[in-house]
This record gives sequence, structure tokens and C-alpha cells, in this order.
Amino acid sequence: MIDNHCHPFSLDGEPLDLSALSLDVGQEPDADERRRRMGPGRVAVELLTARLAARLGCEPDELGAARARAAVDWEAYVSGLFADVGITALVMDPAWPAGAAEHLEDYATVSHCSIHPILRIEPIVDQAIGEGAGAEEIVRTVLDAMADAVSRGFVAFKTIVAYRTGLDVDPQATLRDAQSSLLQDLPVARRGKALRDLIFRRALGVAADLGRPFQVHTGIGDSEIRLREANPLLLEELLRTPEGSAVPIVLIHGSYPWHDEQAYLAATKPNVWADISLFTIFSPVTVGDRLLRILDLAPAAKILAATDGYQQPELFWFGAHVLAEGWDEAAKRLAAAGARSGWLRDVNQAFFEGNARTLYGI
Repeated sequence: MIDNHCHPFSLDGEPLDLSALSLDVGQEPDADERRRRMGPGRVAVELLTARLAARLGCEPDELGAARARAAVDWEAYVSGLFADVGITALVMDPAWPAGAAEHLEDYATVSHCSIHPILRIEPIVDQAIGEGAGAEEIVRTVLDAMADAVSRGFVAFKTIVAYRTGLDVDPQATLRDAQSSLLQDLPVARRGKALRDLIFRRALGVAADLGRPFQVHTGIGDSEIRLREANPLLLEELLRTPEGSAVPIVLIHGSYPWHDEQAYLAATKPNVWADISLFTIFSPVTVGDRLLRILDLAPAAKILAATDGYQQPELFWFGAHVLAEGWDEAAKRLAAAGARSGWLRDVNQAFFEGNARTLYGI
């Protein structure tokens, strides 16, 4: 499997805290206690606890100690998890934690997987806004960073504008509009909508020139996102522009809860691809149903398997297992409907590996 979208994981075997497996990232004084209290009631936490305990040969209430023993040889433990689910390559967004992009070789060494980094543009934009730069300078800085990233082997770009000013992008935003938007009395993360819209369109054009796809966060995210602003259909006008139709665009995270909308865009826009990830970790029991809904409409040549694993390698392992089980469930339904075994075999190979190889040149 090629993991189409993920983040850095611990390189030093820090303790496994399953209470951190939460979309609730609030920083209130009682937030950590709330997550510890609510954690055992989450299906994802229960399933990961039971499955990891089975792998480590211990009782669930002994998991912490068993995992600590296994993690003594961290490389062997981590690479064993990745090998168990057949992950051989990671398309990684190393924007967080800070400095992670400097350790790509370490992630490869520990996981025994090839690492293929992508450049997230928001950290560049946010920093420049915070430093008081003007719109023209910020646009130029982002586009220069994109070219530099490609020269350093980055295979794609990514935007989390859904977390900032939303996916309702105005493709007609001008440089003048962008400069005016910087004068808004808003936190940096919400400031500069016209600027961010302009950068997104310009960046798509540059990505096309550089021959690199663009990942777009859509749908589900942690509690910092305004979910109603993350519907992929909000991108339709941008997708009709020359820039928006010139580069492969990957709508990541299954666009949860807008799976049908994601599949529709992949079916009707020649340059739109569908990534299935993240909800696989946080809503694991119904992955087969959601995958089937996407496959029911989107072309099989344009769907990509991913985990959105982060922080701990167990999340990659769990997400990949859940995704494989979801595929098995969907494949049974498709076979019952009359899909031939050879077709299902080809779709399986394309979904878990072939499509990513084509898209990123891996």
C-alpha cells in the first residue's frame, strides 16, 4: 500500500496515549482530563486497544506496559507495524510538528518505507501575514517556495484553506482585494480571505507548470475546523478556472460527511481525485459502507487509499487495517451485484497502490 496522505510520527518511542486519539483538540484548562475521561467511550479507542493488545499478546488493561516493552527497539517495532499492513511508501505532509521536514530520512529509516513529502502552503501564508508582509510579497513568497520544494524532491502541494477562510473560494479575487483583506481586524488564521483565495488559484497554476498534484483538505477535521466551510462543492467555481482545471486535485479525507459530493466531483471533473482517509480512523466500523458509496460513482482509476496517520505509528497500522477491511466489505457487495473477480482485483491494486504511483510518479 502507498499511503496517499499522512503526517510525521514519533521517532523516539514516546508513551502511547490513546486519549489523544480524538478530534477534540481544545486547549481549555480541563481539556486533557476531558479527553482522558471520554476516550474509553470512543469506538476507535476501543477497537485500537483490543487489536493492539492482540498483536502484542497481552490483555487490554496491560497494553501500556506491553507496548513499552515492544518499543525498546523502536525501529523494529515501527517497521513491523508498517510491514504488517503492507505500507511501503508514505506521501507525507511534514508541516507539523515544527522541524519535521528536516527528518525525512529518519522517518524512512524507522518505518522502512520510502518518504515522499508534500508542501503545505498555509504555514508560509500565516507567517508572512503575522510579520506584516503585503499581499504581493506573500504571493511571491508562496510561489517561490513551491518551486524550491520541487527542486528538493517534494511530490505534491497541499492547502488547508478549509481551516482558514473556507473552501468558498472566489476565483476572481484580485491583488487589490488581497491587500485590502489584510487590513481586517481578525486573528491571522481567519485574516486575508481574498489573499488566500488569490494564492490558491495562483498556486494551482504554478503546480500545473511544475507537474505536481495538489491535495485539498475537505470535510472532516479536528475541532478547530468550521465543518460547514469544508464542503468540496464550494470549490466548483474554482474548478472551472483554467488553473483549477489544469492540475490534478486530490480531495482528501473522503470529504466526510460529503462522500457523495466528493465522488461526484471525481466523476465529473477530469482532474479531480478522491482520497479516502481520516474518517477511517475516527469512524472505523462503517468504512465499508462509505467506500462503497464512493466507488459506486467515482472512477476506480481516481481513488486513493490513505491513513492520515499522525503522532503514533499505531494510527497508521490501525487505519490501514480498517481500510483493508472496508475494501473487503465493499468488494463482497460489488461481487454480489455482479462485478467480476478480475475487475475487483484490478480495482484493489489501483486503489491501494497503482493510482498513487501514477499520480505522484512513485
